Amino acid sequence: MKDQSGYPKRSAKNDQDVVDQLNKSLEKLDVAISFETPHPSHFKEKIKIQRAESKKKRLRELLIFTVTAAVILSFLFFALYLQPAMFLLLQVLTVVFICCYTVHVKRKVKMSHE
Repeated sequence: MKDQSGYPKRSAKNDQDVVDQLNKSLEKLDVAISFETPHPSHFKEKIKIQRAESKKKRLRELLIFTVTAAVILSFLFFALYLQPAMFLLLQVLTVVFICCYTVHVKRKVKMSHE
């Protein structure tokens, strides 16, 4: 058996005191860190608020999209009626730009995968 002269002698009373101190410390820790689970109605209210905010955000984005689309379309119709040649030129340039951009992006994607 190993020599245990370096260790203090332990008694049952001393062990019980250590256990009591640990229990008291753990109880204090539980009180300090305790938390309560919110009532389900709290979560329902949070969901209701989040839905309302989401709805407002979507309506705002839809309004911005609608106004932007109306402005763009009105410029296109204006160009079509006042300067049909300019309108057709814009259409051709747009198609050429989209084709070139698509080819360019495909090359970048292909190069990045290699």
